[in-house]
Amino acid sequence: YRAWGEGCVAQLRGDFAFAVWDAPARKLFCARDHFGARLLYHAAAGGSFVFSNTLACVRLHPGVSGALDEAAVGDFLLFGRNLELGSTVFAQVRALPPAHVLVVEGGRVRTARWWSLPVEAEPRAGGARALAEEFVEVLGRAVADRLPRHRAAVLLSGGRDSTAVAALARSAAPEAALRAFTAGYRRRMADPEPRFAELAAGYLGIGWELQGLDEYRPFQGWESGEVYLPEPSDHPLLAATADLYRRALAHAPVALTGDGGDLVLRESESRLARLLLAGRVGRALAEGLAYLRWHRRLPRPGFRTLHGRRSGRLGAAPPLPEWLEPDFARRAGLRDRLAVVEAAPRPPHPLRPEAHCRLSFPGFPRLLEQFDPGVTGVPLQLRHPLLDLRVVEFLLSIPPAQWYNDKGLLRIAMRGRLPPEVVRRPKTPLVADPLLVRLRQDGPGWLGGLALSAAVERFVVPARVPRPAGGSGPPGDEHRLPEDLRPLSLSLWLAA
Repeated sequence: YRAWGEGCVAQLRGDFAFAVWDAPARKLFCARDHFGARLLYHAAAGGSFVFSNTLACVRLHPGVSGALDEAAVGDFLLFGRNLELGSTVFAQVRALPPAHVLVVEGGRVRTARWWSLPVEAEPRAGGARALAEEFVEVLGRAVADRLPRHRAAVLLSGGRDSTAVAALARSAAPEAALRAFTAGYRRRMADPEPRFAELAAGYLGIGWELQGLDEYRPFQGWESGEVYLPEPSDHPLLAATADLYRRALAHAPVALTGDGGDLVLRESESRLARLLLAGRVGRALAEGLAYLRWHRRLPRPGFRTLHGRRSGRLGAAPPLPEWLEPDFARRAGLRDRLAVVEAAPRPPHPLRPEAHCRLSFPGFPRLLEQFDPGVTGVPLQLRHPLLDLRVVEFLLSIPPAQWYNDKGLLRIAMRGRLPPEVVRRPKTPLVADPLLVRLRQDGPGWLGGLALSAAVERFVVPARVPRPAGGSGPPGDEHRLPEDLRPLSLSLWLAA
């Protein structure tokens, strides 16, 4: 800041949120990192300006009201998170959006964006193998920069993202005490993740612990206050996540994750369909053969995916949940809000438009926020090497090709660095929705008597919320269970 003033943020890389008091200029300067891995909140409270990296700290000021922001509540009920990055669920408390600076000077507050995800990219030269090796170098530096010297934890799933981070961490610090921690099911459903995670940990020679999820009840610890809830959350199994973090914290104060891989490492699922429809049959054939070479299986052309996306773009916005309280929905403008979010324009990108779209969507920073100690209540610092700016810029510069699909770059890069079973496994969704599995196994009493309270009636009509989700309405569509549980999540948060 002494060297560059307010332009200092352009010289920084990594995860940060900070404040500088410029005493000679009587100016407060605050900034937040590119993607929003670290948090910063602020509020005007009478003649004071309050700021902190935790929401709870700002709310401790006696001049900060606990009145709710109805638009933020509406976003939570519609989308599971507040998609307005400058607000919080409390009307008086604001959030500094990612890649923004905030200046308080002369009694005035101003904010400005200091960085945007580039929409131009020069295609990087090289074949698949050369690009994979270059990727290992770039990601390896990102891992090494985030890795404590002596001891660290790794949150390990059985997929290629987190196992690649673990492999590069082991390579960067061969003498460090690394330990992997996995959350998974043993009995309630067939969960392949623990087996692959244990296999990878054994291959890398690092310790491994499993956090079993079978016995955790939905919303466990919410009523008693054991689960920390600074804002509403639509994750009923937060107690399990907090316990996983505590186990990792017992080993080290810092944990590496593989989060971000699904955002930046996927190619278009309909690339071959697009090529064929454009008449580029030769190119489609060549890319299909390259995919067969690297993945040892035929690619999916993606016609269904392409048709579904086009149909979705042309169709009307989905209807509002019928359990929303009508007056509240009108006051908060939720019908217009839903239409705006569904039809939001996505910035173009010449090489990786879908990855750029995912990184630009406001739900992405909100997902990052859920890892912050000020949100989890557990003082474990999570670091995400795959969301390093150098890694993202590298990945956005790779020319589009079908071999890149199914995380082909990681598949090629991790050969010889991870067990073949982990490298070759296809990208698969979760076997089943854990909440739906529990509902089917435990029956009507699966929530242990939890029900909507009167506090939520200004936002929700309990008689329209399905009974399995804590309301008094008809059973409803069980596949909408995650959405239908949001009123109960809000109810428990309001009562906390």
